[in-house]
Amino acid sequence: MREKIKNLKIGVLAGGSSAEREISLKTGKAVEDSLAGMGYNVIKFDLDENFFDELKKIDICFNALHGTFGEDGKVQGVLELLKIPYTGSDVEASAIAMDKIKSKIIFKYYGLDVPDFFSVKKGETKEQIKNKMQNLPFPYFIKPNAQGSSVGASIAYSVSELYSALEDAFQYDDEVIVEEYIAGREIQFAVFSGKPVGCVEIKPNDSFYSYSAKYTKGKTQYILEPDLTEEEYQACEYASVSAHASLGCRGVTRTDIILSDSGKANVLEINTLPGLTEFSLVPMIAQKKGIKFGALIEDIIEDALT
Repeated sequence: MREKIKNLKIGVLAGGSSAEREISLKTGKAVEDSLAGMGYNVIKFDLDENFFDELKKIDICFNALHGTFGEDGKVQGVLELLKIPYTGSDVEASAIAMDKIKSKIIFKYYGLDVPDFFSVKKGETKEQIKNKMQNLPFPYFIKPNAQGSSVGASIAYSVSELYSALEDAFQYDDEVIVEEYIAGREIQFAVFSGKPVGCVEIKPNDSFYSYSAKYTKGKTQYILEPDLTEEEYQACEYASVSAHASLGCRGVTRTDIILSDSGKANVLEINTLPGLTEFSLVPMIAQKKGIKFGALIEDIIEDALT
């Protein structure tokens, strides 16, 4: 047990009502089981009618609440008002990272490569959408502006597929991002407290790293020692550390990158609350670096107290 946290009552917040509830519960259970197994005083609680009562019982909140409310700065705001320390990024960084459009604008401002894109709001006409398409050729990658875990995401190769994809994505958000589909290798890079941890290359059986590919055993190949040149690795590392810093993130983040054939590291998005399930990438990367799951959880908690 770590001296700094051994006497704390640790609350693991998981569940909620977002489209990522089931993944959040799995992350929460993994964290709770790990902490309990190491002898820490830990309770797990949900975002329900007992939420505020549970908050009164804890000294620090381990935020495992994926999706809306948990990743978008809202629960962070509540915890700050109550002066309860919590893991992960603060209100501002969480809110901006969850907003794919705003974060892309900031990444681009800081000189990072991002796919070209346009946004579509619910209620826009087909004519308005066609006008936006003029400078961006197919195929497109479509996803809700403020969701994670590839919820509501799809690829479109034609106008009819685009309209269908928009209809699906609008089930999860009132604004959708339509971005240039870049062919290349998908690299996920972990950063902790502003420093690079490492990366994994993912090769899904599906056409992209979908929700199903992320959370179904055997649907994705994970390469923990990707065949990258030194220049390619450095490009991915630089993009990930810079993305983390540009939004003012703290704790652990995972940056999603498409590495093009030319070696350009295109930043797709940054995740300020990466999963900690048996299929999650950050624990895989940490394990490869010799950091056991329990130690990773302890590191995250200690970082929140600094």
